[in-house]
Amino acid sequence: MDHPLPKYYIIYEDLLHEIRSGKYQEGALFPSDTELVKKYNVSRGTVREAMKLLFQQGYLIREQGKGTFVTYKKIHQNPERLIGFTELMRLHNVKPSATIIEKEITQSDANLRSLMKLDDDQKVVRLVRLRFGNNQPLIIERSYFNFDLFEPIYDMDLENNSIFELLHENSDVRLGDALQKIEAISAGHEEHQLLGVDLRTPLLLIKRLIKTTGDLIFQFSEDVYRSDRINFSTKTVPYNSDNELNALPLDLSDDEWF
Repeated sequence: MDHPLPKYYIIYEDLLHEIRSGKYQEGALFPSDTELVKKYNVSRGTVREAMKLLFQQGYLIREQGKGTFVTYKKIHQNPERLIGFTELMRLHNVKPSATIIEKEITQSDANLRSLMKLDDDQKVVRLVRLRFGNNQPLIIERSYFNFDLFEPIYDMDLENNSIFELLHENSDVRLGDALQKIEAISAGHEEHQLLGVDLRTPLLLIKRLIKTTGDLIFQFSEDVYRSDRINFSTKTVPYNSDNELNALPLDLSDDEWF
């Protein structure tokens, strides 16, 4: 027996069709909850359930005091290329900015020392930044840097500049290989407050280790991305019947880093 679709889902599909068909252009003001309640003759709760799906999938964005706007152009990042947030935003003609939430020089714990291959007496810089694109919160960056390598830029403006660019311009440190792992997580209270998303909203967690060309580990980070605004893609090699590992879409093998 077929089960009828919930009202909110029928409304969601109708609104999604209107967006995809071009009725609402990128950046257009979207009808308010009140307008949609009148249009579909349903409760406000039903409308909000439909809208929640559109927000989660990145078709809508809410600006405080201004309203809800259509935005279906996601920012694309290639995980196979090491690129800073500032450069990524510039490539998409988006204005980057940041707010520093935490910044301190501290001793590393045993796990971090092992991960970053640090001596017992080596310090790290803990830096938490909220990154914005066109004034919209996109990423929470939670990073640890090798203080010996980071020291030349520690007192510089880390809110309005790219760390990678500052490092290149003000030190001899050159960045080399990086390892990134992508995981799916749900928004907790901190992500809800900083990114402005609902609790349990799907997000992406990117764990990253960055080495220097001298084979020292410069940075370990655990960054949380809004999956409705930023996406990633990978390119696979052709399937080879002589080597089944070539058929894997990602490298799923264990790695010596972490």
